[in-house]
Amino acid sequence: MEIRDYVNVLIKRWWVIALTALAAVAGAYAISKLLPQTFRSQAVYLALANQADNGLNIVLRNSMNSYRELVMQPSVLDQISQQIGLDISGERLMRDVNIQPRPDEQKIVIEVDLPRLDQSQALADAVGERIVAEVNRINATLEGTARINVTRIQPARLVEIRPNTRINMLAGAILGLVVGVVLAFVLEYLDDTLKTPEDVERFVGLPTLGAIPLAEK
Repeated sequence: MEIRDYVNVLIKRWWVIALTALAAVAGAYAISKLLPQTFRSQAVYLALANQADNGLNIVLRNSMNSYRELVMQPSVLDQISQQIGLDISGERLMRDVNIQPRPDEQKIVIEVDLPRLDQSQALADAVGERIVAEVNRINATLEGTARINVTRIQPARLVEIRPNTRINMLAGAILGLVVGVVLAFVLEYLDDTLKTPEDVERFVGLPTLGAIPLAEK
């Protein structure tokens, strides 16, 4: 097939492509509305050494994961949940809370996914404050003046609402167009009727000399 033939197929079967794309968009919209809505809140904390010391900075980088582990425990998350009045178990919150140590940026990013925005923000801030408290507790047991301090630089704010209906519909439209194009060519391949002189030439391998017009009724 030449490029012209491909274009002709797309023009001929445009309705197949359009219907498939519309069906995919409608399906994506329906699924997005059926899924439960989730709000993602994010709080950011800065971890800094109080002295310009290479050794202390190495300790800081190695300690950031341990700060995460001090909080990411069902029993600790259960205490935090009760503290802010959430009726959610620590086991469940292990799936909803994500603490990301970023040593290269000296940041600790906390993200929480919950069905209510106020609860999501409250929990993200509470988890961050618990990390600060744990770091302060560790500092109190140390000798000397070298310390690692964790402070909040961004209170919990909304960063994402899922499902994202617009993104899902766009993805559905793209997928529908691709499937529609494939389906159009499949239908064209299965259609073995001869409709034009060009079809006859391709089928028998001989040029057509003329055509008999259909009689008018």
